[in-house]
Amino acid sequence: MSDAKNSDDKKPVVIHTRVNEDLDAEIRRRANTLGVSVSNLVRNILQHTFGLVGDIVADSANVARSARAMRSPAATTDAPVVGWQEAILAINAVCAKCNAILKKGTPAAIAVPSGNAVLCDKCLTELEHASHDE
Repeated sequence: MSDAKNSDDKKPVVIHTRVNEDLDAEIRRRANTLGVSVSNLVRNILQHTFGLVGDIVADSANVARSARAMRSPAATTDAPVVGWQEAILAINAVCAKCNAILKKGTPAAIAVPSGNAVLCDKCLTELEHASHDE
């Protein structure tokens, strides 16, 4: 038998931290309300927070990259927008017309053929009404 332990045999590492009395009371109250131990609540909060922060950082980088691409001369002159395709966003974006923040999972319109520009539903509706009025 080997002296090296299998990774499945390892016990979780314990992290100690100091918190003020108000935070301690809030954590204990929430754990009690949810019917979980303080340890499980804190562990779940840490796990979800790291995932959420990672998603926000990645989506923010994509939004910034998209915004830079929309402002670049190549994005505005090489591929004129011939239409707008309605879609459900897979990432966070910014409306090219009103600068509204568009969250992942919301409906929007993507520029065709370039795909760099995104319009929120409100701006797309305004564009549709303007074309009907002409």
